[in-house]
Amino acid sequence: MGHEVSINIKICNRNYKLKVAAENEQKVRKSITTITENIEKFHQNFPGRDDQDYMAMTLIDFITSAQNTGSQSNEEDALIKKLEQINHLLDT
Repeated sequence: MGHEVSINIKICNRNYKLKVAAENEQKVRKSITTITENIEKFHQNFPGRDDQDYMAMTLIDFITSAQNTGSQSNEEDALIKKLEQINHLLDT
């Protein structure tokens, strides 16, 4: 990995500071734009929910889309495993 840059992103009116590889900065920013658009889509289709619900819907949509295309990367596999662990912890 090359040089890292710090970027500030905003999702659901919350600011986050991330460090990303400089060569991935535009990919991350494009992903944030996509996430924001999906959250807005769910907000319009399912009014009255809270931001966490919209983020969860977006995450589920993202993972389902990735599974349907068959193009999961190792990072996506790791994310799914972590989500499964979280779900397990929430169920106990």
